[in-house]
Amino acid sequence: MIKHYLYIFLMILISATIVQAAEKKAVYDFKADGIYIDEITTDELEEIYQIYGYKDYIYMRDWIYPPIFLKKLPSDFREIKDPQKRNKLFLQILGPLALKVKQELYEDSINIRLLELQFKNKHNLSPEQEQFLEEQAKKYDIFTRLKGERRYAYILKELVLRVNFVPPSMLMGVAAIESNWGTNRPANEANSLYRELLWYSDEPGLTPKDETEDKNYKYKIFPSLIDSMRSYSHKINTGVNYHQIRFLRKEIESRNKPVFGRTLAHAMIFDSNLPNFAGLLDYTMTFYELSNFDEASLGDIDWLLSKTTPTK
Repeated sequence: MIKHYLYIFLMILISATIVQAAEKKAVYDFKADGIYIDEITTDELEEIYQIYGYKDYIYMRDWIYPPIFLKKLPSDFREIKDPQKRNKLFLQILGPLALKVKQELYEDSINIRLLELQFKNKHNLSPEQEQFLEEQAKKYDIFTRLKGERRYAYILKELVLRVNFVPPSMLMGVAAIESNWGTNRPANEANSLYRELLWYSDEPGLTPKDETEDKNYKYKIFPSLIDSMRSYSHKINTGVNYHQIRFLRKEIESRNKPVFGRTLAHAMIFDSNLPNFAGLLDYTMTFYELSNFDEASLGDIDWLLSKTTPTK
């Protein structure tokens, strides 16, 4: 009953915010894992953050962050004049998204490891499990000519290495650098936080403007910001340039140590054409204290409603 009244109260507050909007109305989609928001302004977003006590991304009580997921950046995000305010809001937006992607990959990782343990004990798989492994091998770019039991042992070994989370601090730090803190064109027009490219492709993309590089590429367009994060995480988990990160991550976990973005940063030497990218990434994560997100978790919709606080 209390949750019901909290929900009604929240909807009244949000409705009041929507009525104040002069142009497009914000869209709120309440799901079990959180609130998904589209078509919102910075003022409306800050109002929502105020409701849930999400005033500062650096510290949240019990290290639990509100599951507020933006489909895209606020429509007037690039109009924020104060860089400090803009950067803070950008990290507030990215934090829950990065934690959500981490959560998804962690759950996938657990399922793969349980399957590997079962296979080691029983030395066989059901037809459905074999099909699942073949699909995962294709998804994670794993190739082998081995057959039978040796094939699935190899695939499982590689999947354990590849199917794992990327530290939220790294996802956030790289996005900040590549998107110029959410101000560049790909981030705003294509939801592309990492400027991922399409080469010689008929797939719809964002055509570069005023660039001197090869014109045979486009920026990949994503349905949402979180899809861009998922794609970049998949790139880390499959790309040939990132094998050092995957091995380092495995070594850290084998010692029962937490995996932090700063620990992996020096292995990012091939990720960008920017000079000293690894050092820049380390500095960004350190200066903005993004390691807090590596030790944090997400609440769900019930947790979110329990944290609702009236605005003054």
